[in-house]
Amino acid sequence: MKIAILGCGLCGLATAFHLSQCADTQITLFDKAPLGQNTSGIAAGLLHCYIGARGKANWMGIEGVNATKRLIHVAEGALGYPVAMNLGIFRPAITMDQQSDFQKAAKLYSHDIHWQTKIQYDFHPSGIYSGIFLESGVLVDCPNYMKGLWKACSAASVQKIQTLVSSLSDLKDFDLIIVTAGAETLHLPELSHLPLTPIKGQILEFNWQKEWGDLPHPVNSHAYLLKTGMQGIIGATFEREFVSPKPDREFAALDLLPKIHQFFPGLSKNLLLDCRAGIRASTPDHRPLLLQAAEKTWVLTGMGSKGLLYHALYAERLKKLFNIYASKETLANLNFFL
Repeated sequence: MKIAILGCGLCGLATAFHLSQCADTQITLFDKAPLGQNTSGIAAGLLHCYIGARGKANWMGIEGVNATKRLIHVAEGALGYPVAMNLGIFRPAITMDQQSDFQKAAKLYSHDIHWQTKIQYDFHPSGIYSGIFLESGVLVDCPNYMKGLWKACSAASVQKIQTLVSSLSDLKDFDLIIVTAGAETLHLPELSHLPLTPIKGQILEFNWQKEWGDLPHPVNSHAYLLKTGMQGIIGATFEREFVSPKPDREFAALDLLPKIHQFFPGLSKNLLLDCRAGIRASTPDHRPLLLQAAEKTWVLTGMGSKGLLYHALYAERLKKLFNIYASKETLANLNFFL
């Protein structure tokens, strides 16, 4: 069966890998951007199942983390070196309401979440923070993770074509089309009606000064802070209304720096090096969208800010549905909002 997958981000690569393990499949990935140059390529890489202001476990979160870890293992096997580190993640409580919510979460998930009252960092020696430490938090190097997934896909004879697909009719020679293109899905006339909202996210990169010492784990509050080598990253904006998809360093700095100054006051605007932007797709209920849009077209999108958490899990589910589809059992007019 000839399968076309639109989108070469986390969802597209995960789907391509899983379907490449099925018998008699010929898979081609389509994306207008080079590998790692799309929205997935700037993902923070914070993998945990407590995304949200209150620190509650996400729906199917544990299953999502485990599915992603399975694909991390695949990527690392293909590359021969690690693409993820289990450092834990600290979430400082900035407000009294958040402190109360985090303390409740620490009691509810005591096997994994620990309430901390004396967290201190070299970059702000006078600051002592309370919050929750997510023991199972993992920092994923998303560009290398995607590189590893692509290497595994390539070894399974998956092809990639860098081109713009403007209509599903361009792919009439394929037996099955799977759209994993995020917000770009809405640019396809056949799918412009889907309940997806484009959200612009921007991150800022800066030089990490030696006098700041080390950052042993990512910090995630109203904004997140992480360190890779001698570079720091803060993010991300959440822009429902935007004029251009291009990076806007001035806007990102105005939005993110005040949030990061709550626990990192030493970071100034003149230390910023770069700004990167991507457009995510969100759904009304903030859960991924998996549905059959036409007889030979499926859609997997709408990950929002939870792409790293859910991409592998939903790719596994799509593989199961594909096996049913390939067995010629009827799936006509069957829609899935899983």
